[in-house]
Amino acid sequence: MNAQTQDASAREHAFPRTYTIEVTPAGAHVAALKCVLLDPYHHIEMSFRVRADDPRAMVIEDVHATMERVPYPVCRKPLERVPLLNGVRVERGLRRRVTRAVGGPQGCVHLVDLFMEGVRLAIQAVVVVWTQHLPPDEAESLRRDVLGGVCIAYPP
Repeated sequence: MNAQTQDASAREHAFPRTYTIEVTPAGAHVAALKCVLLDPYHHIEMSFRVRADDPRAMVIEDVHATMERVPYPVCRKPLERVPLLNGVRVERGLRRRVTRAVGGPQGCVHLVDLFMEGVRLAIQAVVVVWTQHLPPDEAESLRRDVLGGVCIAYPP
């Protein structure tokens, strides 16, 4: 098999998956998120709000999800559990709590992943907005408290 044939074969068997996450302001200290997962077998959308009266104590509210396309009818069953995410606090152990609520053997890993990616973006967006109006030392302290340890740009 030559290189062109291998490339064509790989494209025929490619499985693209796209996550799109959009965060927008939704009032004082509130971020609205729309999260979408698209691949050949899935079209899942989730929306929620993150209340950030204090960026160190964010809370999830108004969570909704739809599944426009799934591989099996049973895949929609975990949508019934999505309301369990309302009131969840963004703090250590969040992924574990989210997995218990909408993942695991009676849930959907894609709902967990979509939600967690949305929260990750919301945290960053909230910190950016909050730090814009703080003195530099307070802004740095907030960034370190909320984002410390997530990457090289935000050391612990």
